[in-house]
Amino acid sequence: GASRLQLLRPVIVESLLLALAGGVCASFVAVWFRDWAAARSLGENGEAVIFVVDWRVLGWAFAASLVTALAFGMAPALFALRLDLNSTLKSGGRGTTGGRGHQRFRQILIIGQFALAMILLTGAGLFIRGLDDLNDRRAGWESAQLVTGTILLPVAKYSDTEKITAFHRLALERLAALPGVASVSISSFTPFFPWPEARKFLVEGRERPEPGREPAAVVNCVSPQYFETFSTWLLSGRAFNESDTATSKKVFVVSQATAKALFGNEDPIGRRLAQAEGENLRWGEIIGVATDVQSFLENPSSVVSQIYQPMTQEPRAQNEIAVRTNGVAPASVVESMRTTIAALDPDLPVRTLQPADATIERANYGLAVLRDILAAFAVLGLGLASLGLYGVIARTMAQREGEFAIRLALGASIENITRLVLSSGVKLALFGSGIGLLGAFGISRLLATAFPDMQMNGAVIIIGTTLLLIAVALVACWLPARRAGRVDTMSLLRAE
Repeated sequence: GASRLQLLRPVIVESLLLALAGGVCASFVAVWFRDWAAARSLGENGEAVIFVVDWRVLGWAFAASLVTALAFGMAPALFALRLDLNSTLKSGGRGTTGGRGHQRFRQILIIGQFALAMILLTGAGLFIRGLDDLNDRRAGWESAQLVTGTILLPVAKYSDTEKITAFHRLALERLAALPGVASVSISSFTPFFPWPEARKFLVEGRERPEPGREPAAVVNCVSPQYFETFSTWLLSGRAFNESDTATSKKVFVVSQATAKALFGNEDPIGRRLAQAEGENLRWGEIIGVATDVQSFLENPSSVVSQIYQPMTQEPRAQNEIAVRTNGVAPASVVESMRTTIAALDPDLPVRTLQPADATIERANYGLAVLRDILAAFAVLGLGLASLGLYGVIARTMAQREGEFAIRLALGASIENITRLVLSSGVKLALFGSGIGLLGAFGISRLLATAFPDMQMNGAVIIIGTTLLLIAVALVACWLPARRAGRVDTMSLLRAE
């Protein structure tokens, strides 16, 4: 004589209590995560990714949890109200797993969970691998055993090129004399980041192009040991030396791609270039060809040609100093480098003086935070899928204990029962993972578009994610299967 409302009331109360408990816990986790993420994203100069706990967002999430709990809590009850009372009472409630609608609904939930877990895991895996590849990208240069720092010479004290050149010469001499230092260089830019300065050049002996259509190249002014310090090797010709001064003939070293673009298969050594500015052109001779350099962040411009020129022929006030160590850890020479520069000029600070690998890592701290967030979401999705599969399989197996007892009584082995339970769960996981492959392909395209600098090679990640989900499904199904194989046959048959 119970009414529908009386049957639904305890289900609604239980769902609301569960949603309330989950929402409160989630609020604490959100506040904790905000503090952790802010500390994790702290940059070298104190900058950080700001995470704000917006109570409107939390309120929306809390309301969504209530609606979700009510919807999925009442759905089974609504299914139960549609049962055939006579059939259910005759069966005694034993050994039933519900109608086909019930089973199909459970299967859809499991498949959906694994499909979403596949997408989350693939997205996180692709992003993590892409970020690692970005940090490990070393094309044409090496960051191991390298310490770098930035110096900005004040104009009031270093007002002309002679003073700047004199400071560079003393800095190179003092730093090279430090214990454990193999080579030292001063340059306008490092190969870690794209060179921002692009210039247009003319090639001697060729007709001058129309204004604006001259070949362009990014330019880096460097000291003689720059190529040795950054392990950027020369393919032909020579590097700069002490004879390349402000009063000597102008010289250049070009990259391999630049030589190919300007001269094709011809030997570029001895050819001359001039910067395309004004009518009085100052021609310079190409004395060497270096390997191409690719930064870990690709240059967003279309300029791929690279040209080097001696620092003495165009001294700069802002410079990057670099020291390559030999036999000692890079971090061990940081303080001695700072002391050496302070001895030359006590008022001159050296910014971001640290091992090159640390500079690269800190440059990507924002992406690293996003990577950690995606990884956390992926683990959460995997955990939800595993719990969902385990819960459904465990509940279904409990309802089928009578069936298993009959099977065992008729001669079925424990291995047969275990195989039956495992196969039912793994099939759902495989089907969900298969659907998730479509979403994984979509998320890989999305990440490739949003982060063009990263290499999004998803074959290995997708295969690994699929195998991981299958392994999780096997574990989630093995426990109910193990329990199903240990049913007490005699007690269950007596109950039947």
